[in-house]
Amino acid sequence: MEQVLSQEEIDALIKGLSDGEVETPDAEEAEEQVAAKAAEVSSFDFVAYTKGKKERLPALDFIYDRFCKSFRAALSMLIEKEIEVNLAPLQYVEYDDIIKKLPLPTNMNVVATEGVKGFFIVIFDAKLIFAVLETIFGSTTISPAKIEGREFTKIEFNVIKKVIDIVSAEMEKAWNPVIDITCTYTRSEINPKYITMVSSEETVSLAEFSIEIGETTSWMRIVMPYGVLETIKGNLLSTPAREDLEMRERWYDKLRSRVYDVPLEVRAILARKKLTLEEFVQIKQDSIVIMDKYVNDAVDMEIDHRVKFKGKAGVYKGNKAVRVDAFVP
Repeated sequence: MEQVLSQEEIDALIKGLSDGEVETPDAEEAEEQVAAKAAEVSSFDFVAYTKGKKERLPALDFIYDRFCKSFRAALSMLIEKEIEVNLAPLQYVEYDDIIKKLPLPTNMNVVATEGVKGFFIVIFDAKLIFAVLETIFGSTTISPAKIEGREFTKIEFNVIKKVIDIVSAEMEKAWNPVIDITCTYTRSEINPKYITMVSSEETVSLAEFSIEIGETTSWMRIVMPYGVLETIKGNLLSTPAREDLEMRERWYDKLRSRVYDVPLEVRAILARKKLTLEEFVQIKQDSIVIMDKYVNDAVDMEIDHRVKFKGKAGVYKGNKAVRVDAFVP
């Protein structure tokens, strides 16, 4: 049954409030109650909460670690000079946190992926492009580049395209133990605002590489939307099985090669005879010692003083030899 006041009850309540018969909190008490309730309320950052709820993807760390090593070798081969490439810990950040810190102009390259339906963005530090350019053209020293207020030239874009091709090829190899992908370069931009397929508040994975060419230190970043990774999250939550298998095979081959190099002493025992000390001291030149075996008996072959094979003594290609006839467990 609905609890609704009648008009008479409403009038009586109003009259009671006016006459003071019904107690009400004063203004100060009311303000204190409001302040107390406000103190119990805390602000809630929905964006930070969303970022915090993103699961870390262990296999992605292995992928970028593989990529870091292979990219270093490939880029060194391109410029014919030894370089250093180091990977910073993988981060999951808001896309806006990345683009608002980028200098202008900057170089951003969109690479589409097949196998994983999506894309990733490769961002190059301008110093890296100029360092690669000068090294390719034979410069022994790398001068500081001035890029403020101008765009990249056609020659510089050709260098960028070569490095992007290396990144694409090495990313395909790095991802192979998890899932087969094909990387295709689509376009380059110098202004982050022109890349609109990622919203500013979207969470992305950020892999940052520091690159040292001579005395020049620069960086490269690979950005992939978390939404793309979620489509294959099941493959990324644990270390790839094929990765483990490859590692175990490499260790097995290495250990086996080391074991095969261990030197062993193999002895063929033609016969044995136990003598007392008195019999031993009486042995002289032309003495005859009767052995415990006949000529046609099997010969024991020892490894580390343990009999492992039995065979037949003879000659092979002019050398004394023993033919193995049986294995002794």
